[in-house]
Amino acid sequence: MDISLSSDNEKFLQSQITAGIYKTLSDAINANLSIIISTEQTIPQDVLQRFKDDVQKGLDDVNAGRVSDCIEFMDSLIEEDMKNTD
Repeated sequence: MDISLSSDNEKFLQSQITAGIYKTLSDAINANLSIIISTEQTIPQDVLQRFKDDVQKGLDDVNAGRVSDCIEFMDSLIEEDMKNTD
């Protein structure tokens, strides 16, 4: 079987081999694929699909520029909470 990996995936797998977690690229791919298969068999498909949909929605928002600064957002929540407790 011939497969192609993205550069990020290849770097991740190579880092696992370098760290001594796996001896070969085949070992790393097989182990990580087993984790994916196990997860997909354990999590109900409707739950998994909702999660994938939510992640995609977030990625779509980022790509469309619909993002906000986390610190500013948290500061606004704290400020709003302080107004409500006065």
